[in-house]
Amino acid sequence: MISPAVTVLMSVYNGREYLAEAVQSILDQTFNDFEFLIIDDGSTEPVEDILSIFSDPRIHLVSQENVGLTRALNRGLALARGEYVARMDADDFSVPTRLEAQVREMATNQTIDLVGCFFDVVDNHGALIERKEPFVDPVYRLWRLQFHNNYGHGSVMLRKTALIQAGRYDESLRYAQDYDLWSRLSTKANTRMIPEALYRYRRIDKGEQASVRNYDAQLATAIRISDRNLRLCNPELTDADCGEVRALYWKFQFES
Repeated sequence: MISPAVTVLMSVYNGREYLAEAVQSILDQTFNDFEFLIIDDGSTEPVEDILSIFSDPRIHLVSQENVGLTRALNRGLALARGEYVARMDADDFSVPTRLEAQVREMATNQTIDLVGCFFDVVDNHGALIERKEPFVDPVYRLWRLQFHNNYGHGSVMLRKTALIQAGRYDESLRYAQDYDLWSRLSTKANTRMIPEALYRYRRIDKGEQASVRNYDAQLATAIRISDRNLRLCNPELTDADCGEVRALYWKFQFES
């Protein structure tokens, strides 16, 4: 069996309202050499029935008991056959040229391990709330990564060999697992940001969205990751020291 260039990896836990639209956005890509690996992580809603409307042979559904996003993604990585892995979330939307643009960046430079892009934050109905434009400069983006996540998780494409070498997702983390992985993976030379909104992140206002419901726990995990990043400069830094450095960073951000 010939391996595809890209594995699009999606973990699903319920979310029936937006799942079909998310899947269709991948099937409508201008770049078509991909497999679409969907991990049904113990959904209580009929995910298989929703996906049955699609007859595209590139879709591969794997059903399992609920183990959480981190472990589900690692299982997907173990099954992925593509040279590149493109993340996709089940309530979001990829514009048709997303994969084509990210593969082009990967293919033209073998040192690139992660390609992100600008993305739009939209509401339940797809209306624009705001556009996120992470910094394009790789050194500045790497500096900011010491303090917070620079990327929309579902919007990135990664080189699979680099993912494996970095240790995949840390299964001890329930939240901010993407921020942790980018921190371990990134150097000043191996990431790229496409200055074009190729992804739409849906912000659901009903309170059931995991990133909203678990915001405090996710923030606490992100702070621990930032502390670890800062201690690579000096292992003797205390939590208070790291907090002061981070506070100075945010002061600079708000004033600039």
